[in-house]
Amino acid sequence: MDTPLLELSGLTWETRGALRGLSPDPLTLAQGRAAVVVAADSAEADAFADLLLGLEMPVGGRIRLGGEEITMRLPTERAIGLVPAGAGLLPHLTVEQNLALAARGDDLAPSFVHGRVAFMARRMDIQGFLRSRPHELAHDERLSVALARALCRLVPVKVMVIEDRTGCGPCHAAVSAALRTDPSLAVLVVTDDRTRVASLAAPSRFWEVADVAEP
Repeated sequence: MDTPLLELSGLTWETRGALRGLSPDPLTLAQGRAAVVVAADSAEADAFADLLLGLEMPVGGRIRLGGEEITMRLPTERAIGLVPAGAGLLPHLTVEQNLALAARGDDLAPSFVHGRVAFMARRMDIQGFLRSRPHELAHDERLSVALARALCRLVPVKVMVIEDRTGCGPCHAAVSAALRTDPSLAVLVVTDDRTRVASLAAPSRFWEVADVAEP
């Protein structure tokens, strides 16, 4: 049995005044694996993703990553990356500039940032897009850039959260690219579209956001 890289146990949170949790409990995800969390709508999906990223705090339970509890850690201290639905790239910046924003740090020399961007562009095979703007790219190309941006973070990413939302193009390419680019990653798709789960070839397990009875 694979050792869990990510473990969500007894996790509960509030969305629109109602207590929510995951079914079944716990959620466990190992390196090199992908899974799906299905939410009823985009608000439910966003609330759960915010919880993983540290933008919101849970009511109860814990989040463990690599054996360490990170439930109360700040977003910048979590080794969790995000590929937003639709890629979420800044439209007025080039691909290179989008990547550089993620790679920057207070004490980093511009040459280090440039080198990190160049390395990630080669790794993701997007060198030909660096001077392009997001609107000039196809949907799957934008997802590749968003994935590269997440991997440019100074804190090495261990878990990649990939958002899949109704009204946006499917995230299949990002899931495949993440697992191919870094076999040590764990990938968690957070979707509000149940019909897409069956067409995601890599994930074989899924969880649902469900109501939790008040204690």
